[in-house]
Amino acid sequence: MKKWIIKMNSGFSFDATAKAKNDVAQIGVDHGYEAINVFRYIDSGETDEAQIARIDGITAGVNPGDIVVIQYPMLISYRFETFFIDQMNKRGIIPIIFVHDVDSWRFNWVKDGFDEMGYFNKAAVLIVHGKPMADRMRAEGVTAPMVDHLLLDYLDDEHQWDKYEIPAEDFDRQLVMAGNLLKSQFLVDWDLETPISTFGVTDDDLADKLRANPQVTYGGGLFQWDLVETMPRAFGLAWDHNLEGRPYADYTHYNHPHKVSLYLSHGMPVIISKQSAIAPLIEANHLGFTIDDIHEVDQIINDTPDEVIEDILEHTARVGRMMRDGWFTANAFLQAERKVLVPDFDYQIDELR
Repeated sequence: MKKWIIKMNSGFSFDATAKAKNDVAQIGVDHGYEAINVFRYIDSGETDEAQIARIDGITAGVNPGDIVVIQYPMLISYRFETFFIDQMNKRGIIPIIFVHDVDSWRFNWVKDGFDEMGYFNKAAVLIVHGKPMADRMRAEGVTAPMVDHLLLDYLDDEHQWDKYEIPAEDFDRQLVMAGNLLKSQFLVDWDLETPISTFGVTDDDLADKLRANPQVTYGGGLFQWDLVETMPRAFGLAWDHNLEGRPYADYTHYNHPHKVSLYLSHGMPVIISKQSAIAPLIEANHLGFTIDDIHEVDQIINDTPDEVIEDILEHTARVGRMMRDGWFTANAFLQAERKVLVPDFDYQIDELR
């Protein structure tokens, strides 16, 4: 049996789309998987027969009994997603789906032409973002075994353990938001006492409005390493608003925003919605603060004692080391493999201390 993982080749983007999938693929390769390179293309003129032949060609080296980790969505088409997993099952190959997003929860139109929950049921195992995502999938009919990914990793080329760890005396009591700022239109009217530095994808109109707000600094879209070097060493904010037809805030109740991984992996504690899926993990591990209302930020910034800041910086530094080394993804792969190879293995023993 060999293990394979889809590596998407989709070109450059300032948002999290490419980084998250590239990291998952690299972690897989580092732990014994072989990469299957899949290039994004427009398939609207391709017949079903031609697409199936393409998929068989891409996976020609994969044999019955092998494991293939599919990074969903591949962002080619739902037809491609369906044919790909169908071919794997037809050929006796074991498909594990690493779920980056559940598109039907983000875009209502997806349900019109694609049975996403039925697609997930074609997997031998699903790697999901956490219990809220798993619970909703179950409620919508998914019966496939699942593994909790816990956190998205964020690889770093430099293995200096302390490179991004922030001493309390160097911590800046302000906010940073990095990512797709089109999801965060509330920044235009930012009226908090606490200033915020913003980086990422936007359009000219939003960029002009951000620059017009004296409490907002807009730093543009930056390459990953430029962003890491430029961001203030401060609290990372993950806070989205629903827009017409785009339930961005609601979606965070189920998924783990990649920007949270960016912040934590670089020593920055986070401030997030108490309703977000990742909130219990943040609270339990002293990785920042969870809030019900954005206007709670000023009190956190101004009133949090220094010793509390020191505590969360220490915890964030430790978890950041694990994320920069790919620990959470590697662990999810191992758990998924166990469910495939020995699904009835009993390891419920008393915890060693």
